[in-house]
Amino acid sequence: MSAAVNKGFPVVGAIFLVLAVVKFLQGDDWVVWAILGFLFGGFGVFGARSRKEGDQ
Repeated sequence: MSAAVNKGFPVVGAIFLVLAVVKFLQGDDWVVWAILGFLFGGFGVFGARSRKEGDQ
């Protein structure tokens, strides 16, 4: 099961990161949303592109 979790897309983290960008562009408080995106694995989206299919 842990392999499936590692290969999955961090949906919640990505949503928080998108929300942080939207709030930043609006001029509102965005740091909290960026921190939540980091805590929920949203920055894993950027590392997922560089991983190969055989990597774990």
